[in-house]
Amino acid sequence: MFNSSWRRCLLAMPVMLTTFVGSGMRAAAGPAAVFIPHMEYIQRNLPVGLAMRLPEWIPLSEPSDIQEDQLRVRIFPSSNPQSFTVSLFTCNRSPYPCLLGSFAVDRSTSVSAQRELQRHQALGEYLTLDYNIKGYLIEGPQQNPYSDFSTFMWQQNGMIYSLSFPAIERQNILQMAISMVRQRPFYRLK
Repeated sequence: MFNSSWRRCLLAMPVMLTTFVGSGMRAAAGPAAVFIPHMEYIQRNLPVGLAMRLPEWIPLSEPSDIQEDQLRVRIFPSSNPQSFTVSLFTCNRSPYPCLLGSFAVDRSTSVSAQRELQRHQALGEYLTLDYNIKGYLIEGPQQNPYSDFSTFMWQQNGMIYSLSFPAIERQNILQMAISMVRQRPFYRLK
């Protein structure tokens, strides 16, 4: 079996290759189409001082019967601690969970966000997203308690970003994180 440093190198190769190949295209196209109808609402509810980033697409593993245009967008602002979450659901209401994934931002001064980032740094796999930005992935089965969702976190420009999607979407989680890092952040509308 591979030791942990070889395993990290092999796991990081697709991300580093994508980053290297795509580094010439620094300007991102903007948030994924699913977010566009909600952007004004998202920006009006974004707490002052937070800079949100969203991916330019929502890739899902095949076969998937989930269509991006059928996803439901919900936002969850918080004032104490100051944070903001944009979540995607596959239904409006259901007796069964229909959360597909979430994107969140916290200030880097947030004690709870720092604690969670440190946990990811200690337990997760680190991957270089872009230049000096390192992200940390904790896969769902490694969570305590066990989770079907993996989480990925990184710090950028005074903010701590995270995303959470089903563990089976590992490669897509990394692709969305790279896209988010490259996106221009947006702020609250006055």
